[in-house]
Amino acid sequence: MKRTLKLCLTLIIICFTNLIIYAQDYEKKIEELLEANVGSIKPFNGSLLVAKKGEIIYRGAFGLADLSSKRKNVIDSKYFIGSITKLFTAVAILQLVEEKKIALDDKLSRWLPDINGSEKITIHHLLTHQSGLRRDSHQDYNAETTYTERLFSVQNDSLMFEPGEKQAYSSVGFYALSYILEAVSNMSFEAYFKTHIFEPSNMLNTGVKKQRSQKVENLSNGIGKTTDTHGVNDIGNAQYFDSYSFAGGGSLYSTVDDMWSFFTALEKGKLLSHNTVRMMKLKWPVKEKNEKSRLYYSYGWEIYDYSNQKGPFLMIDFAGKIYGYKSMIRYYEKDDIVVIALCNSEFSERSILAHTIRKILLDKDYKLPKPSPKYIPIDESMKHYIGIYDFPSEKTTAEIKMINGKYSLTSHGDKPIYLYPTSENTFYAKIIPLKITFIDKQKMEFNFNDEMIETLNRITE
Repeated sequence: MKRTLKLCLTLIIICFTNLIIYAQDYEKKIEELLEANVGSIKPFNGSLLVAKKGEIIYRGAFGLADLSSKRKNVIDSKYFIGSITKLFTAVAILQLVEEKKIALDDKLSRWLPDINGSEKITIHHLLTHQSGLRRDSHQDYNAETTYTERLFSVQNDSLMFEPGEKQAYSSVGFYALSYILEAVSNMSFEAYFKTHIFEPSNMLNTGVKKQRSQKVENLSNGIGKTTDTHGVNDIGNAQYFDSYSFAGGGSLYSTVDDMWSFFTALEKGKLLSHNTVRMMKLKWPVKEKNEKSRLYYSYGWEIYDYSNQKGPFLMIDFAGKIYGYKSMIRYYEKDDIVVIALCNSEFSERSILAHTIRKILLDKDYKLPKPSPKYIPIDESMKHYIGIYDFPSEKTTAEIKMINGKYSLTSHGDKPIYLYPTSENTFYAKIIPLKITFIDKQKMEFNFNDEMIETLNRITE
């Protein structure tokens, strides 16, 4: 008996030790992947959390939280999550459905009769982006307004299609859901989120920024495309946007730990019943399905169906993007892998990163991203490339000139962008995936996103 017990304990210790070794190996490989990504042409700038089978495998933070002060991102850094806010709104609406305060087949006209077509649009249509409402309101993102003003700016617009006929992403639909949430609960959307989602999920660092002057502790500043003092598009502080005016369509900031707390609370049935959580992951049908698309909009989630003859494979995902910020929460349900990426740079790559992390955790072959090209100082001999080049397929021209001591490209009527040399005749842009190669001083190869576009002939000095 004692020998049997001792053998069992030994086996348990061996298995536990092996699990630790495997976890450490995965952590090391993910760290190596992230470091390679940071050194690539699309460097990750933000915080990342990876979990498998309910356990956190990796947490890390990279890059700068502020360009001016050189403050670095940390695990507790806060980031605007953009459209992932819609997932919280979906949960809030489904809570009201479970409480029988509203029904999925209730018409929008019950609350917003002045919205054109509201008598045809149901809550189900709004949640699944089947409403036919336009994608965005008529105001710019940086307009200081309210979500209701954004919502009513489209009230006289014609529907893009009959509700239920197709799927087309609509932030306006989630402004309408924000309105319904507030009307039914008698609470502001942010107060409802705090009481019924944040607190039950133990989310201590998620919220809204209500005013431009409001300071949010540990908020990382967005990095994006800006125009410098010389009129050239360059990397810098991202453009301001009025996040609060997006309400349940895109107002929240959060941390990777809070997003993990939300996901686990949702999956464990703390926010909704397990049946409703399962319903959130269904591929809801439409009359006219785009057969070329793998995407299905569900209740808050986006479902990507990669199933084939080898069996079903669904990727449950939601991503956000707004000036200077990118976000993603991705669940590979079959593999029980979760990747949460919150970025404060619109130049960061996150989707391919998540796919590669999945391969690591499944012990599959994977590739590290290519390193960013090494730039060299501008040489006097490079000046002979200055001139105008014909771009016949685009019915425009491309001009190379010197601005602020750097080479620049002006094309398609856009503002100029800087080019940085990696050799005597090869230049790269930093804000877009563009490579320029000069040939015999009279031709210019235009390569965009690793795809050869065209060879342009020089037409003037």
